[in-house]
Amino acid sequence: MKKEKLCEELGVSLATINNWIKTQVIPPPDLRNCYSGESFARIIQEIKSNPERLNSRANRTLSQKTELSYLGITGKDRKKLLSNLVDDFKKSGLTAEEGVLALSFAVLRSNKLIDEKKPLNSKTKIDALISDWIKTGANPHIAKTLYSKYEIPNEDDDIIGAFYQSIKSIAQKSHAGLYYTPPKLLKGITMPSDKTVLDPCCGSGGILLKVLTKSHDPSKIYACDTDETALKICFVNLVLFFNSKNITPHILKNDLIFNNGEDLLFQKPSEGFDYIITNPPWGSQFTPAQKKFLINSYPELATSEAFSIALYNALKRLKKKGTLYFFLPHAFLNVATHKNIRHYVLTRGNEVSIKLLGSPFKGVLSGSILLKIKNSFNKKGLNIQNGEGNIYQAPLQSIAPPGFIVSAAVNAQDSAIIDKIYNTGRCTLQNDAVFALGIVLGNNKKHLLCQKTEKSEAIFRGKDIEKYLFSAPKQYLEFEPGLYQQAAPIEYYRQKKIVYRFISDKLICVLDKSGSLVLNSANLFIAKKYPMETITALFNSDIYTFIFQKKFNSKKILKSHLQNLPLPLLDNDTHRFIYALYKKTLAGNKDGLVQFQNKIDQIICHAFSINAKQYNYIKAETSPEAILKGRPLSPIPR
Repeated sequence: MKKEKLCEELGVSLATINNWIKTQVIPPPDLRNCYSGESFARIIQEIKSNPERLNSRANRTLSQKTELSYLGITGKDRKKLLSNLVDDFKKSGLTAEEGVLALSFAVLRSNKLIDEKKPLNSKTKIDALISDWIKTGANPHIAKTLYSKYEIPNEDDDIIGAFYQSIKSIAQKSHAGLYYTPPKLLKGITMPSDKTVLDPCCGSGGILLKVLTKSHDPSKIYACDTDETALKICFVNLVLFFNSKNITPHILKNDLIFNNGEDLLFQKPSEGFDYIITNPPWGSQFTPAQKKFLINSYPELATSEAFSIALYNALKRLKKKGTLYFFLPHAFLNVATHKNIRHYVLTRGNEVSIKLLGSPFKGVLSGSILLKIKNSFNKKGLNIQNGEGNIYQAPLQSIAPPGFIVSAAVNAQDSAIIDKIYNTGRCTLQNDAVFALGIVLGNNKKHLLCQKTEKSEAIFRGKDIEKYLFSAPKQYLEFEPGLYQQAAPIEYYRQKKIVYRFISDKLICVLDKSGSLVLNSANLFIAKKYPMETITALFNSDIYTFIFQKKFNSKKILKSHLQNLPLPLLDNDTHRFIYALYKKTLAGNKDGLVQFQNKIDQIICHAFSINAKQYNYIKAETSPEAILKGRPLSPIPR
């Protein structure tokens, strides 16, 4: 059995398998890069039976645990009902498919859409669905009796979908990149009753239940997904929503990503859909072969990211003057991996709006957005709305190659300052720095020490990085790079370098000249031409935190972010002044850093023509306690 078979069985990448081998989590192949059947089976059993490894945040794709998912279920009694339904299922010994069927039957019975005392009438759409569902192998008696003691009123809250998500493992949901859409995010979105509506990644239909009206023509509703059980729930939900046994929505098993949604061509109106709305899968776990297929199939996108491909295919099915709504990760706006889909969306000439949603998805650290595209010609800018409802318009010319980054600034004042900075003469680290990751040990408990030994040295984490300084070390390592999951070339750690926090919404960095080691919560770069003392002073300024937050709005400091930050074109005298001041301040005490940073801020303001009012605003936005009240900025000190 080849190593690649382990990837398929465990739902992980080949890189993960190789790292497990390197860090001795699993043994190396027996012969010619292959495992014997016995070794293969033992590895699978050991990995799947290791609770610590399976349930760790980094390996949610392997976890067989389940967790109660309320998915918009509100009210104490309704939540208790869901919990009881799940508990009864776990005691029943049924498969997930059988459990969903039993609950669907109970909900339909409770709402008088199926008569349990009469044979199923295959002439009605819902009876035909339940009848065919039972024929696929479910025990008809259990399907009708498991929840016979319950009366479950219809509240249009997708309780069946919540049940389905609650009995699926974390691995199943994480592998597919599925995140339920909270109803509050759909507030204000409505679909006219005479228009065609498509949800191409519908799941159990939760979005449709919130954006449709009872007067909508069911024959104009289209819903697709790859999960057949979810599609059945979707149909049951629509029957409940319209309170009719014979509605005829178009519900179809279809893969919008791998088959380009071609099956939709046989059921959609020839001119396209009036409305397309969905929350596509994010970060789906694909095999190396699947990734290669997607990259070859979509060369214009140059990515295997599921949501990019889903958006690209959905846009091709949008009717002229139609409207599309997509829920996407905030990374869509500014991460280099997604630059091609950004370019495609923003150069079509359509009316584009973005609503910043914060972090509303359970289990997802990163922020999210709602992308709205109206398929009509637009000469204006990009409308961006923050969580408070404030809207500003970003000029399209500000979204430029090579990255086509959309600024996350949330008002006109932010935008004016950012535009002023980026329109001033500047350079970047794009071609002037080598970047490297901190060391990924693969097993922190095994390798990290809490006490220094004769053979060990300090290793610094992200939380150990303060502005300009490392805090006292708390972890030590007997450095043997060959044992670790991932490490940069040793010389990168041992030379003069800038080390920065990786998980942070502020720029915090230190110029390290001691050759220290850093863990993977800290990353590093080495600039070639632009003085690193100047870079460290710039990046630790509140002004650069303001630029980072308004331009990228990220909880992670990515290489692409740092490469796009503007560096002012300072003369040699100014660089020498910063170097001398930096050296003098760091040789003194930490209290001198405040005065040092004030002088650096003056240099930055002068270089980017930031006036006193704008500077005070920046300080208020980044550190309210440090507002300079009306104090004019002095000239650059010499």
